[in-house]
Amino acid sequence: MSNATVLVTGIHREELGFGDRVSALVDADRIDLLRIPRGISRARSGPNDRFYHDAKHREIYLQLRQQVRNRYRLLIDLHSGVNESGRCADVYCSDEAFLARLDGRIVRPPKLCGVRLIKIISQAETVTRRDRDDVVARDARTWIPRKIWGTDRPLYVGLEVYLPRAGDGEKADWDYALDVIDRIAAGAESIA
Repeated sequence: MSNATVLVTGIHREELGFGDRVSALVDADRIDLLRIPRGISRARSGPNDRFYHDAKHREIYLQLRQQVRNRYRLLIDLHSGVNESGRCADVYCSDEAFLARLDGRIVRPPKLCGVRLIKIISQAETVTRRDRDDVVARDARTWIPRKIWGTDRPLYVGLEVYLPRAGDGEKADWDYALDVIDRIAAGAESIA
């Protein structure tokens, strides 16, 4: 029997090393792991490549949907980026109630430094910055197909962990990512 949560790594092949390091720390008795060994590149090589780049992104996520649909309550999609001023993370989800529950586990005491909660919205909605009292920092659109982020089973949570330097990160980065993942996964029980 599978767990309620699945952690997906390697959607972008440049991030696979970081995902492997974090996955090695995950408690596999609580969180299933789905490693994509040949993901797609983050970068486009030129302006004329946008169509093909976007098509590859859509296709890999639609294939992912086929693998996880009806098997999990929560899908955590791990990514990494660079923030030279220090380690931090963005957590993306379309379910504002779930983000509010995460606020108590991640942002407010016991506080995990540098985490922003961001609501995924449709292309038709207006992107806004939120009030300081709102648990959601801002809204964002995504190129990920709505069939992934707009469903409640599994609930999609995108996790972008920003590292101080490019590469696979170091132990403190992996531990930080694991802490965020564990706090997100703890909310899987609250998903109907």
